[in-house]
Amino acid sequence: MSSIISDVELKSHIDRTVVDNDISNGRLAAKKLRSRTYKNLIVLCIAFLLQFTAFGAIGNLQSSLNTEANVGVNSLSIIYAFLIFSSIFLPHPLIALLGLKWTIVVSQVPYLLYVAANYYPKAYLMYPAAALVGLGAAPLWTSKCSYLTDTGTIYAETKGVHKDVVVNRFFGIFFMFFQSSQIWGNLISYLVLKPIEKEYNDTLYEVEKYTKCGADFSEKEYKGAEVINQIDRKTVDILCIVYICICACSILTVAIFLNQRRKSTRDKIPVMLRDSFKLLISTIKHMRNVNQLLLIPLTIWSGLEQSFLGAQFTKGFVSCTLNAKYVGLVLIAYGVCDSIGSFSFGQLVKYVGRWPCFVIAALINYSLIITMFTWKPSEDQIAVLFVLAGLWGLADAVWQTQINAFYGVLFSNNDEAAFSNYRLWESIGFVIFYIITPYIRIRIALIILLICLTLGMIGYGLTEYLWKFKKIKKVQVVPS
Repeated sequence: MSSIISDVELKSHIDRTVVDNDISNGRLAAKKLRSRTYKNLIVLCIAFLLQFTAFGAIGNLQSSLNTEANVGVNSLSIIYAFLIFSSIFLPHPLIALLGLKWTIVVSQVPYLLYVAANYYPKAYLMYPAAALVGLGAAPLWTSKCSYLTDTGTIYAETKGVHKDVVVNRFFGIFFMFFQSSQIWGNLISYLVLKPIEKEYNDTLYEVEKYTKCGADFSEKEYKGAEVINQIDRKTVDILCIVYICICACSILTVAIFLNQRRKSTRDKIPVMLRDSFKLLISTIKHMRNVNQLLLIPLTIWSGLEQSFLGAQFTKGFVSCTLNAKYVGLVLIAYGVCDSIGSFSFGQLVKYVGRWPCFVIAALINYSLIITMFTWKPSEDQIAVLFVLAGLWGLADAVWQTQINAFYGVLFSNNDEAAFSNYRLWESIGFVIFYIITPYIRIRIALIILLICLTLGMIGYGLTEYLWKFKKIKKVQVVPS
């Protein structure tokens, strides 16, 4: 009898030991997954923060510094024109060949070349560098979005949490870092750039000073009247060197610290071309998706509102009123609010849902556009420029985090084609404004913004309704 009891106790002890070991191993594995997941998230955040500290700040200055033959603004339009091509053909082949990590690394290099080209901003250097940035941008952002979506989904499944919550949180954290690049990049430009010290004849100054800053600003008229607002070229060169070093650090951060996802394949060139063609077909077919069609105006709006701030607001409201040096200072307010808003709205969406956040952002932009229609900037009202930039950044935080996250959740089964479409239509928004900026008054641009925002919100509202209706329908057909 005692022998039997001993055997039973021994078996029970072994079973408990096995269970305890399984629990211990499971906890250890979960801890390792959490550590690895957040480490990769932070690496991506820091790398993009560094890269766009340099690239974003130099991009903001294109319309104010590189004005000869519109080289600066033209280079920005070239970036987004080539990004349209890149969005369709390049992400899948590069990701399949290199994996997500090395696709990001390779795609970062053109940004370094573009920043370096600003050291000697001639068309034959700026335009090829801009084209390379356009080609690299789609693989870069598609890889980043896929990386965050994949890691967020896996982490959510392990934690037993809905992936929507985790993906939103990851995108919120990412864009908190990313948008803060506006702070550091613009602060550097403000501290480094110096105006040329010249003494102007007071009478001449009064006669030739441009007086149509704001909604009535015209690029052609401004060039003819400009006698001040010139920046010392030596300080521009110093700024370029600083930004080049920052870009290099970004590339090294990803190459050394980021874990690979989606291992590269050794397919032959014909196979890669076939896969590229498949992505083209997939991207085109994805445009037939009702939700994708409805989101096109809002996605275009995302490009329009960013390019407006980076080209027309900086030139027509800031440089025109003050000096190109102050572009960085004013846009620090944009960066601070954008960064804080990215994190805040990423958390807020868990409690109030997506649509209230979109409505808040739309109301902010409507108010700002109407204000720009009616307000005439002046040197004694500098504070208003900071308020406009800050509130624009707060609204942009919603557009960047929630549109990206909505794409990731809505099209999780076909994320590469979806994010390629996202970059495609956003790029069209960028190209539209960068092409027409030298030829229209800001008042016309504001009207375009109003129309596109309205269409975008209507499309988003219908998409949200269809998404919720589909989920309700799924619940109803599940047998009890």
